[in-house]
Amino acid sequence: MHQGTRRTPSIILPASLAAAICAVGFAGHARLSVRPQDAAPASTPPIVAPAPAWPTDDAGLQTLATKVISNWFDALSRGDGAAIEAQLLPCAQLVAFDGVTDRALSVARVKDSATHGVQVSNVVATRVGDALVTTCLVRAQQKVGGADLSGEAPRIGVWVPFDGGWKIAAWASLQQPSPRPAPAAPTFAGETALAAEGSAMLTRFLDAQRAKDLKPFEKMLAPGLQVVNFKGQKTRADLMQGASHATTEPAKLNDVRTTRCGELTIVTCNLSMQQKIGFTTLPADPAPFLAVFSGTGDAATVIALGNTNRPK
Repeated sequence: MHQGTRRTPSIILPASLAAAICAVGFAGHARLSVRPQDAAPASTPPIVAPAPAWPTDDAGLQTLATKVISNWFDALSRGDGAAIEAQLLPCAQLVAFDGVTDRALSVARVKDSATHGVQVSNVVATRVGDALVTTCLVRAQQKVGGADLSGEAPRIGVWVPFDGGWKIAAWASLQQPSPRPAPAAPTFAGETALAAEGSAMLTRFLDAQRAKDLKPFEKMLAPGLQVVNFKGQKTRADLMQGASHATTEPAKLNDVRTTRCGELTIVTCNLSMQQKIGFTTLPADPAPFLAVFSGTGDAATVIALGNTNRPK
């Protein structure tokens, strides 16, 4: 397992960079199976696209993270719905200030948004099993749904190797207008049983944090865990320190959506959970929340968290 915490200077993403990224060759085998509707006819041997190979050191891991993030924002800047769709797994969930979207809705939103002048800095990459977890700071001129999101804020993304490339399983942006509006409920359907499973996993995690049950809580945190919240980009150690000092009210999970991407369980919701950290108070107002687990049930560990709540 590799963990990279080196920082990169700001980079401005030209459109030509995406083409260079796509031209990179890889070797290996895909770990996720294709959907039945995408499979070849029974009479034809299935064709499995070579999966990208993992870097062998931390420097390579950070280079990879920088490339996939650059490719993502290049597609956003061009408003290229096809390129966005090609980078998202069918099970992907994306979190923004106004709520949660799935793959289809996220592609549709690209056509109604405008993103320009993207600058990415402070790229941090970790590997957790077969997941690439990245955080970064992004400065851009952006409008979504008529709201001006210009400025700088952290992002978190989880990529997995699939079908010859790196695909996004989860993404969260903390860029938001001021004042922050109440999030809408997701309009895409979710599986009831899977949503209940994800809700139970997230509730168990948040309850351990609230009770300051630190040993079980720490066991739920995967090595390489990354977090973005109102304080910026955080690590496993930061989360443990916060849990030991914060006073947390019981959590209420609204509009839970759970999807499964291979070994990953993606759980999103509009979370109501007041926290007091020193002299800072996070309100109990519902705010979009992302948790990515590796595994299921009591054995699952958290590899990525995106909390869009912030002080008023």
